[in-house]
Parts: sequence; structure tokens; C-alpha cells
Amino acid sequence: MENQPLATELIKELKAQNKRMFIIAIIEAVLLVATILGFLWYISLPIDEISIENDDGNATYIGHDLEGELYNGESYTKTQSDT
Repeated sequence: MENQPLATELIKELKAQNKRMFIIAIIEAVLLVATILGFLWYISLPIDEISIENDDGNATYIGHDLEGELYNGESYTKTQSDT
């Protein structure tokens, strides 16, 4: 190793460390933007909405498969109008 002054060695180490930290900051920024875009995509996905008319009025069930389950003591099966 060359005989360099202490200040020169410290500046070179600091420059290398700053370069690594800058690369890490860029990677974190990209991951943050990807997370935000992924969340926006997720909340924009369509949801399943099923309406069942009963004696009491209209009941809307969102995002739930009703096939074969009991509601008001009756078994529900899908019809042509449900799809």
C-alpha cells in the first residue's frame, strides 16, 4: 500500500461507504414504489357481489360463495340469474 496521508485514506473510505449507502437508498425507494403500486393494484381488483332477495327485502353478500349454505333455513343454489 502506498504511503498516503490519513486524510486521503479516510476520504476514500467515506466515498466508498457513501456509494454503497446511495445504492441501498435507491433499492429501498424502488421497493417502496413497488409496494405502493401493488397495493393500488390490489384494491382495484373486482369483487364478487351476490344479491339474494328474500321475504324481508334485499340482502347483498360481497365476496362470499353461497353455494350449498343455509340462509333463513333454506339451502341456496345458484340459478341462471345469479351468474
